[in-house]
Amino acid sequence: EDESYALTVTDSAAQLTAATTLGLMRGLQTFLQLVQITPAGFAVPDVTIKDQPRFIWRGTMIDVSRHFIPIDVLKRNLDGLAAVKMNVMHWHLSDDQGFRAESKKFPKLTGMGSDGMFYTQDEIRDLISYAHDRGIRVVPEFDIPGHSRSWFLGYPELSSGSGPYTLEGGGIDPIMDPTREETYKFLDKLDR
Repeated sequence: EDESYALTVTDSAAQLTAATTLGLMRGLQTFLQLVQITPAGFAVPDVTIKDQPRFIWRGTMIDVSRHFIPIDVLKRNLDGLAAVKMNVMHWHLSDDQGFRAESKKFPKLTGMGSDGMFYTQDEIRDLISYAHDRGIRVVPEFDIPGHSRSWFLGYPELSSGSGPYTLEGGGIDPIMDPTREETYKFLDKLDR
């Protein structure tokens, strides 16, 4: 989406123009970055800025599968991303150490594979909405077929090896079994 904007500040006015809401949001961030505290109060230098992102995808990856992060901290991260005009939060939700997204269809994913630390569907919807309001898209990642030990605690039939499994692991980890049709049926049901 077009995130370009033009900002002109003179002694008497500031004018921000953009073709899209996202462009306006990026321009407002720039304006905020220009504000200075002076002995006379707040001031903004006279400038003319025409800006657009050089890269379409600007963001960060946050790995909550290995290190669970509370929603309020994720929201602070989103505020920081918006302040520096980033537009993507890559959200790493599953790995060997934890499965962090609630599944009502497969409750053992979080019931056994998360140490009780996971995000409910309502929390996920809320975070995505919060990100959207800041011009940030959320890209979820469920790391498979490797790095999927947390899935096997509740659903060992998905594994190419034999258990028992723990979140701590050790040794050689099996992968999700790509040779079984049941694996694909499970994955098809997961996103519904």
